[in-house]
Amino acid sequence: MQRTTFLTFLLLLTTCIHHVYGAIIYDTPWRLHIIFFAVPAMLLVLALGYLYARRPGRILLVSYLLAVLLFPMLGIGLYEGVYNHLIKNIVFPFTGNSSLFKVLFPPPTYEAPNDIIFELTGILQALILYPLARNFRKLVAF
Repeated sequence: MQRTTFLTFLLLLTTCIHHVYGAIIYDTPWRLHIIFFAVPAMLLVLALGYLYARRPGRILLVSYLLAVLLFPMLGIGLYEGVYNHLIKNIVFPFTGNSSLFKVLFPPPTYEAPNDIIFELTGILQALILYPLARNFRKLVAF
């Protein structure tokens, strides 16, 4: 559980850094909204992990698993990391900034890849998801 908690914390910290950086370089302060979700999610996962370590029980374990799965893994890892960045950076070299690309990744929500730090921190979210999912799967086998 400690590794899952660490990877969840790392994923959420990465997304905070990524979104703050994106808000600054693209002058899109709306990207900062993620902090208001990521920080409470971090605290919730840490608290539930701590409580479960002190008093193990099925309710705490299921609560912990849901807290890790719903926002960090699905919302950030899968949607933000895999779709918004990994897939976008795979598709872009083949389509360029074409109408197909804009259908899949409509502006102004999405930026065509043009900043290496922004894209690498975005892809890093997808890369963190893989070991997180492996550790999560071990915990689900309760």
